[in-house]
Amino acid sequence: MWGALGQAAAEAPGDPGTEGKQAEEATKKPDRPEVSASVDMLSQYVFRGVGLSRGSVVFQPSMTISYKGFAANIWGNFDTYERNPFGFTNPNRNAAKWNETDFTASYSREVLKNLTLTGGIVYYALDSNNSLYDSFEVFGAAVYKLPWFDVGFQVFREVSNLPGWYLSWYVSKSFELPVNIKVLAARPSLDLMASWSAELSNSKIAFPTEDGSYYRSMHAGMVSAGLNIPVHKNVTITPKVIYWYSLGGQSTYTIRALSWDSVQNHILGGVSVSTKF
Repeated sequence: MWGALGQAAAEAPGDPGTEGKQAEEATKKPDRPEVSASVDMLSQYVFRGVGLSRGSVVFQPSMTISYKGFAANIWGNFDTYERNPFGFTNPNRNAAKWNETDFTASYSREVLKNLTLTGGIVYYALDSNNSLYDSFEVFGAAVYKLPWFDVGFQVFREVSNLPGWYLSWYVSKSFELPVNIKVLAARPSLDLMASWSAELSNSKIAFPTEDGSYYRSMHAGMVSAGLNIPVHKNVTITPKVIYWYSLGGQSTYTIRALSWDSVQNHILGGVSVSTKF
Protein backbone atom coordinates (compact mmCIF):
# COMPACT_ATOMS: atom_id res chain seq x y z
CA MET A 1 0.00 0.00 0.00
CA TRP A 2 3.02 2.25 -0.25
CA GLY A 3 3.68 4.50 -3.21
CA ALA A 4 6.77 3.95 -5.31
CA LEU A 5 10.12 5.18 -4.00
CA GLY A 6 8.86 5.13 -0.45
CA GLN A 7 5.88 7.46 -0.66
CA ALA A 8 3.21 6.05 1.54
CA ALA A 9 -0.50 5.68 1.49
CA ALA A 10 -1.87 6.47 4.92
CA GLU A 11 -5.04 6.21 6.89
CA ALA A 12 -6.89 6.76 10.20
CA PRO A 13 -7.58 3.05 10.81
CA GLY A 14 -3.88 2.43 10.46
CA ASP A 15 -3.44 3.75 13.96
CA PRO A 16 -3.57 0.58 16.24
CA GLY A 17 -6.70 0.41 18.34
CA THR A 18 -8.90 2.63 16.18
CA GLU A 19 -10.92 -0.34 14.92
CA GLY A 20 -11.26 -1.62 18.48
CA LYS A 21 -12.71 1.63 19.77
CA GLN A 22 -15.03 1.95 16.76
CA ALA A 23 -16.16 -1.63 17.26
CA GLU A 24 -16.97 -1.09 20.92
CA GLU A 25 -18.96 2.06 20.16
CA ALA A 26 -20.72 0.60 17.12
CA THR A 27 -22.01 -2.48 18.97
CA LYS A 28 -23.93 -0.28 21.43
CA LYS A 29 -26.52 -0.03 18.63
CA PRO A 30 -28.09 3.39 19.20
CA ASP A 31 -31.70 3.92 18.15
CA ARG A 32 -30.57 6.57 15.70
CA PRO A 33 -27.39 7.17 13.70
CA GLU A 34 -24.56 8.64 15.75
CA VAL A 35 -22.24 11.27 14.32
CA SER A 36 -18.80 11.99 15.74
CA ALA A 37 -16.16 14.40 14.53
CA SER A 38 -12.64 15.34 15.60
CA VAL A 39 -9.57 17.24 14.53
CA ASP A 40 -6.02 16.43 15.61
CA MET A 41 -3.23 18.99 15.58
CA LEU A 42 0.08 17.11 15.69
CA SER A 43 3.76 17.93 15.49
CA GLN A 44 4.27 15.26 12.80
CA TYR A 45 2.33 12.83 10.64
CA VAL A 46 3.59 9.30 11.30
CA PHE A 47 1.87 6.34 9.65
CA ARG A 48 2.80 2.82 10.71
CA GLY A 49 6.12 4.07 11.99
CA VAL A 50 7.04 6.07 8.87
CA GLY A 51 7.40 9.85 9.12
CA LEU A 52 5.30 11.49 6.39
CA SER A 53 5.97 15.10 7.32
CA ARG A 54 8.97 17.00 8.66
CA GLY A 55 9.35 20.31 10.42
CA SER A 56 5.67 21.23 10.22
CA VAL A 57 2.38 20.98 12.09
CA VAL A 58 -0.31 18.76 10.57
CA PHE A 59 -4.09 18.93 11.00
CA GLN A 60 -6.10 15.71 10.68
CA PRO A 61 -9.90 16.12 10.67
CA SER A 62 -12.18 13.09 10.84
CA MET A 63 -15.93 12.42 10.76
CA THR A 64 -17.77 9.14 11.41
CA ILE A 65 -21.42 8.16 11.02
CA SER A 66 -22.36 4.89 12.74
CA TYR A 67 -25.58 2.92 13.15
CA LYS A 68 -26.13 -0.55 14.60
CA GLY A 69 -22.63 -1.79 13.88
CA PHE A 70 -22.18 -0.10 10.49
CA ALA A 71 -19.79 2.85 10.25
CA ALA A 72 -18.54 5.20 7.56
CA ASN A 73 -15.58 7.50 8.11
CA ILE A 74 -13.78 10.22 6.18
CA TRP A 75 -10.32 11.36 7.31
CA GLY A 76 -7.78 13.79 5.93
CA ASN A 77 -4.29 15.20 6.38
CA PHE A 78 -3.35 18.86 5.93
CA ASP A 79 0.38 19.60 6.09
CA THR A 80 1.05 23.25 6.92
CA TYR A 81 4.48 23.12 5.24
CA GLU A 82 4.94 20.02 3.11
CA ARG A 83 8.61 19.11 2.58
CA ASN A 84 8.68 15.69 0.91
CA PRO A 85 12.25 15.09 -0.33
CA PHE A 86 10.99 12.22 -2.52
CA GLY A 87 8.20 14.20 -4.23
CA PHE A 88 7.46 13.09 -7.79
CA THR A 89 6.23 16.41 -9.18
CA ASN A 90 7.36 18.95 -6.58
CA PRO A 91 10.11 17.76 -4.19
CA ASN A 92 10.31 19.84 -1.01
CA ARG A 93 7.17 21.74 -1.96
CA ASN A 94 7.69 24.15 0.97
CA ALA A 95 4.02 25.11 1.01
CA ALA A 96 0.81 24.15 2.78
CA LYS A 97 -0.97 21.21 1.17
CA TRP A 98 -3.97 18.94 1.75
CA ASN A 99 -2.31 15.71 0.61
CA GLU A 100 -4.53 12.83 1.67
CA THR A 101 -8.19 11.86 2.07
CA ASP A 102 -9.22 8.41 3.31
CA PHE A 103 -12.64 6.73 3.17
CA THR A 104 -13.48 3.79 5.46
CA ALA A 105 -16.58 1.59 5.63
CA SER A 106 -16.89 -1.11 8.27
CA TYR A 107 -19.20 -3.41 10.21
CA SER A 108 -18.66 -4.52 13.83
CA ARG A 109 -20.42 -7.18 15.86
CA GLU A 110 -19.95 -8.65 19.32
CA VAL A 111 -19.93 -12.36 18.45
CA LEU A 112 -19.20 -13.57 21.99
CA LYS A 113 -19.28 -11.83 25.34
CA ASN A 114 -16.43 -9.27 25.32
CA LEU A 115 -15.24 -10.37 21.83
CA THR A 116 -15.96 -7.98 18.97
CA LEU A 117 -15.07 -8.58 15.32
CA THR A 118 -14.82 -5.87 12.67
CA GLY A 119 -14.43 -6.06 8.90
CA GLY A 120 -14.16 -3.27 6.37
CA ILE A 121 -12.49 -1.50 3.49
CA VAL A 122 -10.33 1.62 3.23
CA TYR A 123 -9.70 3.75 0.14
CA TYR A 124 -6.76 6.18 0.30
CA ALA A 125 -6.85 9.14 -2.09
CA LEU A 126 -3.25 10.37 -2.20
CA ASP A 127 -1.65 13.46 -3.66
CA SER A 128 0.23 12.63 -6.87
CA ASN A 129 3.38 14.31 -5.55
CA ASN A 130 3.62 11.77 -2.73
CA SER A 131 2.42 8.56 -4.40
CA LEU A 132 2.07 7.24 -7.93
CA TYR A 133 -1.05 5.33 -6.89
CA ASP A 134 -4.08 5.58 -4.69
CA SER A 135 -4.50 2.62 -2.36
CA PHE A 136 -7.29 0.22 -1.45
CA GLU A 137 -7.22 -2.12 1.54
CA VAL A 138 -9.55 -4.67 3.09
CA PHE A 139 -9.15 -5.27 6.81
CA GLY A 140 -10.34 -7.32 9.73
CA ALA A 141 -9.96 -6.80 13.46
CA ALA A 142 -10.71 -8.62 16.71
CA VAL A 143 -10.90 -7.03 20.15
CA TYR A 144 -11.27 -8.86 23.45
CA LYS A 145 -12.05 -7.02 26.69
CA LEU A 146 -10.20 -8.48 29.64
CA PRO A 147 -10.90 -7.26 33.20
CA TRP A 148 -7.61 -5.32 33.24
CA PHE A 149 -7.19 -4.15 29.63
CA ASP A 150 -8.25 -4.76 26.02
CA VAL A 151 -6.24 -6.84 23.58
CA GLY A 152 -6.60 -6.55 19.82
CA PHE A 153 -5.36 -7.90 16.51
CA GLN A 154 -5.70 -6.26 13.08
CA VAL A 155 -4.84 -7.40 9.58
CA PHE A 156 -4.82 -5.20 6.45
CA ARG A 157 -4.43 -6.40 2.85
CA GLU A 158 -3.58 -4.04 -0.01
CA VAL A 159 -5.53 -5.27 -3.05
CA SER A 160 -5.06 -2.60 -5.75
CA ASN A 161 -1.37 -1.68 -6.11
CA LEU A 162 1.87 -2.81 -4.46
CA PRO A 163 0.24 -5.76 -2.64
CA GLY A 164 1.15 -6.83 0.86
CA TRP A 165 -0.10 -7.63 4.36
CA TYR A 166 0.13 -5.43 7.46
CA LEU A 167 -0.44 -7.11 10.85
CA SER A 168 -0.79 -5.36 14.20
CA TRP A 169 -1.20 -6.47 17.82
CA TYR A 170 -1.99 -4.13 20.69
CA VAL A 171 -3.02 -3.76 24.30
CA SER A 172 -4.93 -0.75 25.58
CA LYS A 173 -6.33 0.55 28.82
CA SER A 174 -8.71 3.46 29.49
CA PHE A 175 -9.70 4.56 32.96
CA GLU A 176 -11.22 7.52 34.76
CA LEU A 177 -8.98 9.57 36.99
CA PRO A 178 -10.06 9.92 40.64
CA VAL A 179 -10.48 13.69 40.47
CA ASN A 180 -13.53 15.93 40.33
CA ILE A 181 -13.14 19.29 38.62
CA LYS A 182 -16.30 21.37 38.84
CA VAL A 183 -15.81 23.20 35.55
CA LEU A 184 -15.66 19.91 33.60
CA ALA A 185 -18.66 17.96 32.35
CA ALA A 186 -17.28 14.69 33.78
CA ARG A 187 -14.15 13.19 35.23
CA PRO A 188 -11.08 13.24 32.98
CA SER A 189 -9.79 9.88 31.77
CA LEU A 190 -6.49 8.47 30.55
CA ASP A 191 -5.99 6.31 27.44
CA LEU A 192 -2.85 4.14 27.28
CA MET A 193 -1.79 1.90 24.41
CA ALA A 194 1.12 -0.21 23.20
CA SER A 195 1.29 -1.95 19.82
CA TRP A 196 3.59 -3.98 17.60
CA SER A 197 3.37 -4.73 13.89
CA ALA A 198 4.73 -6.77 11.00
CA GLU A 199 4.78 -6.07 7.25
CA LEU A 200 4.72 -8.83 4.64
CA SER A 201 5.19 -7.05 1.32
CA ASN A 202 4.95 -8.57 -2.15
CA SER A 203 6.46 -5.46 -3.75
CA LYS A 204 10.13 -4.51 -3.78
CA ILE A 205 9.15 -0.99 -4.85
CA ALA A 206 6.94 -0.32 -1.83
CA PHE A 207 9.47 -1.24 0.88
CA PRO A 208 13.17 -0.89 0.00
CA THR A 209 15.56 -3.23 1.81
CA GLU A 210 19.31 -3.10 2.22
CA ASP A 211 19.88 -6.34 0.26
CA GLY A 212 17.13 -5.84 -2.33
CA SER A 213 14.94 -8.67 -1.00
CA TYR A 214 11.21 -8.54 -0.24
CA TYR A 215 10.41 -6.74 2.99
CA ARG A 216 8.89 -9.37 5.30
CA SER A 217 9.77 -8.36 8.82
CA MET A 218 8.63 -7.22 12.22
CA HIS A 219 8.04 -3.56 11.54
CA ALA A 220 7.22 -0.88 14.13
CA GLY A 221 6.17 -0.54 17.74
CA MET A 222 4.17 2.28 19.28
CA VAL A 223 3.30 3.54 22.75
CA SER A 224 0.86 6.38 23.36
CA ALA A 225 -0.93 8.26 26.10
CA GLY A 226 -3.89 10.63 25.86
CA LEU A 227 -5.60 12.66 28.58
CA ASN A 228 -9.33 13.12 27.84
CA ILE A 229 -10.71 16.36 29.27
CA PRO A 230 -14.52 16.64 28.87
CA VAL A 231 -15.01 20.41 28.68
CA HIS A 232 -18.67 19.95 27.64
CA LYS A 233 -21.02 16.97 27.59
CA ASN A 234 -20.40 16.67 23.85
CA VAL A 235 -16.87 18.10 23.54
CA THR A 236 -13.59 16.55 24.69
CA ILE A 237 -10.07 17.95 24.44
CA THR A 238 -7.26 15.37 24.46
CA PRO A 239 -3.57 16.28 24.76
CA LYS A 240 -1.53 13.29 23.58
CA VAL A 241 1.99 11.99 23.09
CA ILE A 242 3.02 9.13 20.78
CA TYR A 243 6.31 7.30 20.29
CA TRP A 244 6.96 5.11 17.23
CA TYR A 245 10.08 2.94 16.98
CA SER A 246 11.47 0.35 14.59
CA LEU A 247 11.58 -3.26 15.78
CA GLY A 248 15.07 -3.93 14.46
CA GLY A 249 16.25 -6.22 11.70
CA GLN A 250 15.15 -5.05 8.26
CA SER A 251 12.80 -2.46 9.74
CA THR A 252 15.55 -0.06 10.84
CA TYR A 253 16.84 0.43 7.28
CA THR A 254 13.40 0.37 5.65
CA ILE A 255 11.64 2.85 7.95
CA ARG A 256 14.60 5.19 7.72
CA ALA A 257 14.56 4.97 3.90
CA LEU A 258 10.81 5.68 3.70
CA SER A 259 10.61 8.48 6.27
CA TRP A 260 10.78 12.07 5.02
CA ASP A 261 13.09 12.92 7.93
CA SER A 262 15.30 9.82 7.38
CA VAL A 263 15.03 8.48 10.95
CA GLN A 264 13.56 5.22 12.23
CA ASN A 265 12.16 6.44 15.57
CA HIS A 266 9.64 9.26 15.98
CA ILE A 267 8.16 11.04 18.98
CA LEU A 268 5.27 13.41 18.41
CA GLY A 269 2.66 15.24 20.38
CA GLY A 270 -0.40 17.35 19.95
CA VAL A 271 -4.00 17.83 20.89
CA SER A 272 -7.34 16.49 19.65
CA VAL A 273 -10.74 18.15 19.87
CA SER A 274 -13.68 15.78 19.45
CA THR A 275 -17.46 15.94 19.57
CA LYS A 276 -20.33 13.48 19.35
CA PHE A 277 -24.01 13.99 18.67
